[in-house]
Amino acid sequence: MGSLDVIALVSEVVAWITLVGGGLCLLAFAFARMADGTWEPTDAVLVDAGGDDGTRVRWFAEGEFHERGLEPDEHSHVVGTETQPAFYRRRTPERLRFEADSPVPRLLGTLAVILLVIGVIATIVSTLAGDAA
Repeated sequence: MGSLDVIALVSEVVAWITLVGGGLCLLAFAFARMADGTWEPTDAVLVDAGGDDGTRVRWFAEGEFHERGLEPDEHSHVVGTETQPAFYRRRTPERLRFEADSPVPRLLGTLAVILLVIGVIATIVSTLAGDAA
């Protein structure tokens, strides 16, 4: 067994593992996007409630005004102005976030693309090394 045969064999194993893993990540990405739902853009207004309430955020969605407290981890998304671009969920307009998409589907999509690209490259290497041997 020559070195090209070993390269072809290892590349084929890597190709199978990464293509299957990439396909599973792509499937998980699709389910995560569906579960996340559709988020519509809106303008959120920050109001300093004073006292123990802290900062409150108010927005208009689906014909109604909504209000909730600003979470501690959301302060990094808030710029110094009173009005912020935000997104509410179409089916449940009382939910609001300051990012257009969730990090989970973004992570799964990126991982799927990386694994599928590695799988395609490994398939090409395996084919070329197998033909040359």
